[in-house]
Amino acid sequence: MSRISPVAALSALLLGGCGAEPAPSPDATSDTSAADLPDDRGAAQPRSEVPQPDASADATPELSDAGLDAPSDGPPDVPRGAPDVALDSTADATRDASPEAMAPAGTAPPGTLPGERAARDGENPVSLPRDTEVVLRVEGSGSEHLGFRLEFSPPGASVVLRVDRWDGSEARELGRTDAGAGLRVLAAFDPSGPRTFWVRLRATGAVGSARLTVTRTPFRDGARCVSDCARLLQLPLPNDPARDGYGTASNTVFRYQFGRRDLVQWVRYAGQVMARQGRAPFIPEDLSQWNGETPGVDVGAPRHASHQRGKDVDLSLYGNDGRAPWRSYCRVLAGSGGRECASGSVMNYDGLANAALFAPFFATARVTMCFLDRALIAVTRSALDQAIREGLVDGALRGLYGDGVHLQHWPNHDNHIHLRVSEAAPGAVVFEPFEAP
Repeated sequence: MSRISPVAALSALLLGGCGAEPAPSPDATSDTSAADLPDDRGAAQPRSEVPQPDASADATPELSDAGLDAPSDGPPDVPRGAPDVALDSTADATRDASPEAMAPAGTAPPGTLPGERAARDGENPVSLPRDTEVVLRVEGSGSEHLGFRLEFSPPGASVVLRVDRWDGSEARELGRTDAGAGLRVLAAFDPSGPRTFWVRLRATGAVGSARLTVTRTPFRDGARCVSDCARLLQLPLPNDPARDGYGTASNTVFRYQFGRRDLVQWVRYAGQVMARQGRAPFIPEDLSQWNGETPGVDVGAPRHASHQRGKDVDLSLYGNDGRAPWRSYCRVLAGSGGRECASGSVMNYDGLANAALFAPFFATARVTMCFLDRALIAVTRSALDQAIREGLVDGALRGLYGDGVHLQHWPNHDNHIHLRVSEAAPGAVVFEPFEAP
C-alpha cells in the first residue's frame, strides 16, 4: 500500500474535538481468563517529571518468551472488523421506494437477524435461556459512542456478549467477550453516519437475572479534546482495522480497555494516522478497568502499578516486517526489577515506524511520560532524523524524543510502550509527578 505524507495526514486529523454529554457509559472478542498477567512494576530508579514542551485467555501466538508483559484474554489473533461496502446510490430515485430502500446505507433492513428486537437506551432486562441466542438491535449515529454493559447473576455463569455491525450487505462480527465476574462490556462507534449494531447474548449455563445497559455518549474523533475529557469510555471495537489503524488480539481483555475520553480519542487518532501511512494496525492493550481501577484488581492480581482513571495505555510496537503484534524485540535478561534488553540484542525493531507511532500522541501536547526499554529508545532516536526528513515526525517534536521523560527506561517494556497523558484540565500546564507504570 502506498504511503501519503504523515504530516499531511496528521494535519487533516487535527480538527477533532469533543462535546459535553449525558451520563457516563458503563470489552470485544473473546476474553477467557486473567491468568497470564503482565507486570509493569519494577525497581528501577524513577526519572523526575519536567514541564511539557509546547510541541507537544489465551496468550497471543507471537509471545515466545515466558513471562512477557501481555494481557490475558480476548478476541481472535488476527484483528477483526467489517470493511464498509459501497451501496447503489440510486435507491432513493423513486417516490415509491420501500422503507428498506430509502434507509441510510448504514441502516440494516428490519428483521435482518432472526428474532431481533430493538434495545432501548438505558436498562433492558433480558431473559437468557440456556443455549438460546438473544438479539437486541441498536441504531447508532455518527456522533455517539455506544457502550454495552451486561450484568448478570450468578457471577460465574457462562455468558457471551457479542457485537455485530451492518456493513451494508450483512451483519459482521466486531468482537465478543466471555470473561468477567457477572459483567460483560463492549463498545462501538462509527463516525461515518447512521449504523445498525446488534448485541447478541448467549448463555451456556443457568442464568438467574440479567440486564443490558445501552449508553449513548456524544463522541467525535480528533486530536483535540476541549471538554469532558476525563470521562471514562471504553475503546470502541475497530470497524475495520486496516482503516481504523488499531486491532485486537487473542489476549485482549476488553473490560480493561477503559480510558479517559481524550486518550481514547488519541489512540483512535494515532491509528488513523498510521493507517493513512499504509501501516498495519497496532494493538492497544490495557488502559484501566471499567471502573477506573488498575487492570487485574477485579481478580485480585493487579497487572500494573498505575493504569488508574484511564490515563495510561499500553501499545504494541512495529517490527521490520511491517507488523505490530505483541512480541519482544530483544533478548531479555531477568533482573531484580524485571526484564531488560541485553546489550546489543535488539532485533526486528523498526525505529522509524515507532517514531511515527509516537508522534501523533506527542503532537497533542498532553503526554506527560512514556516507558520503553532503553535499547529500543536508542533505536527510535537513531531513526528520528530520517522520520523528520520523510515527514513522519514534525521537527518541532524532536526534543520530546530525547528529554529522558517522554521516552524513559523501565523494566518489562521490551514488547510495548506505556504511554501516559495529563489529568490536568485542557489548557493547563502539563506537569505531573513521576508515577511508576
